[in-house]
Amino acid sequence: MKKFLLATVAALSLATASAQVGKAASEATDAAKHKIDQKRADNEAEKSGPVGKVVNNVKSDYHKKQSQRSAGKAKKALKDAG
Repeated sequence: MKKFLLATVAALSLATASAQVGKAASEATDAAKHKIDQKRADNEAEKSGPVGKVVNNVKSDYHKKQSQRSAGKAKKALKDAG
């Protein structure tokens, strides 16, 4: 009975750690996507007129903040998994 309980606890611990690593990977992917969208908005701002520059700079700022938020969440998930 004692071995069964230890095995169950170990299995649950591994499953939780695996889920946290999966969450970290998902957040890292989101951070990368936002970084790409930020660069895209920066490039469009350079090519745009005055109104387009403002709109694309706002988009760029949004994606920059979301990228930082996702990267922070990924780091936290990895820290929680360890």
